[in-house]
Amino acid sequence: MMRRVDRVMTWAFPVAVILLGMFYYSVNPGTDTFAIRCVWHDLTGTQCPACGLQRALHALVHGNLRTAIGYNYFFILSIPYALLVVLASWYNYGHVFDRLKRFVFCGRTLKAYVCLYFGWWIVRNLLKV
Repeated sequence: MMRRVDRVMTWAFPVAVILLGMFYYSVNPGTDTFAIRCVWHDLTGTQCPACGLQRALHALVHGNLRTAIGYNYFFILSIPYALLVVLASWYNYGHVFDRLKRFVFCGRTLKAYVCLYFGWWIVRNLLKV
């Protein structure tokens, strides 16, 4: 039997993704003042791992994959992992995705992702990417 939270997340997540996509389709973070500014960048002058994420998302929903990659390489590479996390967590009815869940939440996988995250933070500031 599905818990109430699982039933809600089954439809709430896709609805949230669609609404977020519609928002970033209509709002250009590069030109609109409505977009949220990066506090880390404002304070330090360096880029955090998520800098460019809003512009990349805007480019992605407009079908400009090359532009999106240019704004934030790591975000584009993180999308498949994020989708696997959602699939393994919220859509694992009948334990269909148990192997996927073990892989996604395996200590090695999480450590690798965290290392890539912080590595990207360092590399993007050293290379000014």
